Amino acid sequence: MTLAIVLVAAYVLGSFPTSYIVVHHLTGRDIRDMGDGNPGMMNVWDNVGFWAAFVVGLGDAGKGMAAVGIAYLMGAETEGAVLAGLVAVLGHDYSIFLRLQGGNGMATSTGAILALTPLATGPAIGTAIVLWLLLGSKRLGGMVGMMMVPALAYVLDLGPTAITGVILLESVAALKIIRFEGFVSARSRLDQ
Repeated sequence: MTLAIVLVAAYVLGSFPTSYIVVHHLTGRDIRDMGDGNPGMMNVWDNVGFWAAFVVGLGDAGKGMAAVGIAYLMGAETEGAVLAGLVAVLGHDYSIFLRLQGGNGMATSTGAILALTPLATGPAIGTAIVLWLLLGSKRLGGMVGMMMVPALAYVLDLGPTAITGVILLESVAALKIIRFEGFVSARSRLDQ
């Protein structure tokens, strides 16, 4: 029963429409009517700016972290925490507040992964940021960072459940991105 409550809370938490609220507050517009129509952090970055996207990213990552944190606080093992993270991403991707529309879930996944494996995720995020700053490619930095987390989790011996959880969370977000954008981004500014 406790896990069911945690999962419902994770879904509602994940559904919180951070990008919609931030963009509407700053511009009076609906992010779903801007750019590629995706109510996610990258569309906010492309169409409203870095600082708005930064706030959205913090909020979206916070949703994933909070879902995992609540699971642990309620006594769940790592498996339950992984499920809570996955359900938060599901809530983000299919928000009850946006008529089952949502972003790609990468920031929410990153937050859940950070809460599950902070020792592996911290260096990966740092590497992704450095690569973006040096090479100017958000996508390349993000991809390298994503690949680093399960490898670092393995090297740090964080356990098979946590490593599997990281791979599942990354896979769910990657599949949503591929479904939305395909293998080659249609958005001209994504790789800038």
